[in-house]
Parts: sequence; structure tokens; C-alpha cells
Amino acid sequence: MTLLEKAKTTSLNTLLNLPRFAKRRIAGKPIRVDGLELDLDMQLLVKLSNLEKPIRPSRQNPQQLQASRQAFNASTRIVQGKLVPMSTRNLLLGQDNPRLPARLYTPHQQAPNQATDALLFFLHGGGWVHGNLDTHDNLCRHLAQITGARVLSVEYQKAPENPWPTAVNDVLRAYEDAMHRLPELGLNDPVIAVAGDSAGGKLATVLARKLADRAIRQPAAQLLIYPSADSPREVGSRTLFADGFLLTDEGIRIYKDCYIPADQDQCHPDISPLYAEDLHQLPPAIVVTAGFDPLRDEGRDYARKMQQAGVAVQWIEYPGLVHGFANILCSQSARDAVNDMGSALRDLMRCHSAG
Repeated sequence: MTLLEKAKTTSLNTLLNLPRFAKRRIAGKPIRVDGLELDLDMQLLVKLSNLEKPIRPSRQNPQQLQASRQAFNASTRIVQGKLVPMSTRNLLLGQDNPRLPARLYTPHQQAPNQATDALLFFLHGGGWVHGNLDTHDNLCRHLAQITGARVLSVEYQKAPENPWPTAVNDVLRAYEDAMHRLPELGLNDPVIAVAGDSAGGKLATVLARKLADRAIRQPAAQLLIYPSADSPREVGSRTLFADGFLLTDEGIRIYKDCYIPADQDQCHPDISPLYAEDLHQLPPAIVVTAGFDPLRDEGRDYARKMQQAGVAVQWIEYPGLVHGFANILCSQSARDAVNDMGSALRDLMRCHSAG
């Protein structure tokens, strides 16, 4: 972390720990959209974020692409909060080249209500352009601590250098390799969940669907945190929250242009899971949405479509939060939400283990 990042982190933590009346005075009047009120911590973060001009990734400008990745990484370090201490180990997955970086999180002594022999296979978000093991490090630590499961966080090759379907193929071969190496990961006969946030949430549910037809250990659960599910969509929450709430419509369009080849049908089920016709094979799912998120409605619709296909779905919406809140662990509001979804996943995995 640079000196500037340390200064920003200190200032942000000081701001978020002020009394509520002081935070309200700084944030201004409550923001209400679509019958929802933006959480006060989120309003402060949004206000600070809107003071800085974002660096957008560019397919044509490698220097700008690299600068956007550096800015994304820096922003996650500033808001990640206090790291949860636990044992971690870096490794490489995938029997073919390129090998894929991964990090195994092993929680400390487990409480009686936590999972014991369990693995959470986690895929990070970032629009398939940004993100890595470090940007989602503290989120994985929190999930491991709450669930008691080992968490295996996996990187995949990024767009625009490696557009779709590279990421889908990467996570599939990483999962297959991990299943062959369970003893090395300290696991015997684990209950497995696939999980991810945003772009990683889409990859997680696509992975679960593609695994259903393979002779391999199947995941027993999905945790989809504000997943992208309908790439062509341009209505509803995409319009309501198009600007000013961290993830913007412009950012979504740029990510999509980087990830999806120009001549590719965006309704392909491996690009837009909402259009898949074989969802009935999916394992039980927890779908998490945020009220002030342009991806909110497609997450809601995907949860509903899985339910209609016979999948057991627990839909959890945090009405005052924004896209990306699971990484904003400096905020008590976000930590509470992550604890809540982690507890729901722990209970789901325990039910499968007991059943």
C-alpha cells in the first residue's frame, strides 16, 4: 500500500467511525430511489468516489488498460477493512498451460455450527477485466471464517487480451484440477459450493451448469453475489442506477465490450445465464442483490428463473447497499451483509452434509 493509499484509508476509516449525525451532515440529505434509501455509509463512499474521475479500461490503449487495473486494485485496498488473520497458501491450478494462480484459505479452530469438511470454490469479480486474488483477499477470509469451510480463490485470464470464452474454460479446468487434488487441500469428502461476485458470480453459475453433465464431484450449493446474468439488458435498474452509485452503465458497457467478441450473440447461456434452458440441473443457490445496483433486476430475475426451474433458491437483497459492497469491508453495513450471506451459505452446506 502506498503512502497516498494509507492516508486515504485512514481518512475513510475515521469518517466511517464518526457518530451517525456527523456522517449525515457530511453526506447530505438521504438519497431515495425506487422506494429505497441508500445506506449512510454507502452514501458517504459514493460521494467520495464521485469526486474522482474514473480510469476506464481501453481495448485500444494498453497503457490506459494497465492504469485502470492499478486504480481498481488501489481502490480495493483502501476499502478492504481489517484483514481477518488465517493461514493461506498460494498454488497453481490447471494441468494445461497457462496455469492459474489460486489461494487456499484455511480458517482457524471451528465453532460447533460451522462446516468441517467443506470447500468454497470462489471466483472474483471485476468485469472480467479487473480483479485478482488480492482484490478479493479479505472477502475470502471473511467467508472462510464465517462458514468454517476452506476457501479456494481462483484467478482466470482477463479480457480484453483473453475474451470470452477463455474465462469460462479457465474456471472449468481449475475446478477439475482442484477435485483431483482434494487431499492436498486438506479435504477428505467435502461438501462443495461454487461462489463469486458480479462477473465471478456469473462464472460460478455457468460453471455449475456445465459441471452437471460431467462425471466429476458436483457442487452442492451456489453463492451468487450480485451476479451479472443478462448482458443485453438496458432497462429497469440498469437505467435507475446508471450513474453515481459506483458501478455505472458506462462501466458495464465497457466491460461487456472488452469481454464479449463483437460478433458473438450476447444471449448465449454461457454469457447470459438468464437465457439458459437447463437450469433445473443446478444445485441450491443463494442469490444476493443490492438495492442500488444497476445489476439488481437481472439478479432478481435469475433467482426467479432458477426457482421456476425447480432449484431451491434463497434470495437475499440488501436494499440500501451498492454493487461491490462485499469488498467494502471497512463499512459495518457491508460487514453485516457479508456475515449474513456467509451464515446462510454455512447453513446450506451443513444441511447438505447432514442430509
